[in-house]
Amino acid sequence: MWMLAVLLAMVGGLPPLDFLLPANEASGLVASRRYAGVYYWLRDGGGSTPATPRAALWAMRLSAVGAPQAVRGHDLFPFYRTPGVSNMDWEALTIDGDGSIWIGAIGANNCVNQQRLYRFAEPDPSLDSALELEAEYTIRFPDNPRAGCTTYNSEAMFWLDGHLYLVAKTHGSPVYRVDLPPAMAGEARLVRLGELGHGVDNISVAGLSDDRSRLVVADHKNIWVYASSDPQLCGDAYVVDIISRPHRWHTNFAPRGAAVEGGTFVRDSYAVAFVSEDRRVYYATPKDYVGPEYRESAHRAPVIVDRTCEDGEVSV
Repeated sequence: MWMLAVLLAMVGGLPPLDFLLPANEASGLVASRRYAGVYYWLRDGGGSTPATPRAALWAMRLSAVGAPQAVRGHDLFPFYRTPGVSNMDWEALTIDGDGSIWIGAIGANNCVNQQRLYRFAEPDPSLDSALELEAEYTIRFPDNPRAGCTTYNSEAMFWLDGHLYLVAKTHGSPVYRVDLPPAMAGEARLVRLGELGHGVDNISVAGLSDDRSRLVVADHKNIWVYASSDPQLCGDAYVVDIISRPHRWHTNFAPRGAAVEGGTFVRDSYAVAFVSEDRRVYYATPKDYVGPEYRESAHRAPVIVDRTCEDGEVSV
């Protein structure tokens, strides 16, 4: 594996780390806010075995340089089942301001299937326990103009200031705010805010840095990083601002790998971790996507996990 990484680096692009996940079709990744170095990932829908379930949240722990570490006892990759919730087309993961985990069953390759959002309490990754379902919502993207379509396919979502935001996997990568009903179940409404555009299409990853200064998005082969003009902006105002300008940095994954479908900023860092369908894990430092001119700032902006928006900041 070490030699493979060296060879991939020689032909250009970000090489994978020198270990593999225990199961294929990883399709979502998010860093825990509560447990240092812990990341959660999930698998896309499909067949499974008792040792490699689909209806489960998986965990791993990475060091500051991307080396795997034990999570539960000696287990590097424990999983936590989701009783009563099947995996039809899980595609995305995020964590909200209260620490709850959101699973996005938002795949719809046929642009018709019903999509769902599930909220779970974060498990203690050191324990062998199942996830506790807290809420479940149905969604549909409202504006796919293609004949016969009732929604868009989607594989990317993030949390900001009390709202989920979803990105449709289509040309231009339009971004939507999710308005949840007051109950713990029901149909959520999607409101389109704009699109990434500028040739950034069909993305499968989206996530914000803890200090809100950067947004990372990725498709199966490329990484784009956006810089915020004002991290103090709130809610929709922040989203509209950051997607209204071209990306600031771009790089790509090394060739020969399978589709990258999960990614997250490392906590309190500008490094980004990714997972792919062929079990590979990638770890991009800022220098990997900024280039050799990158210099670590001695004065990092304060971490702002969630804000309460004033009137006029949420709806733009």
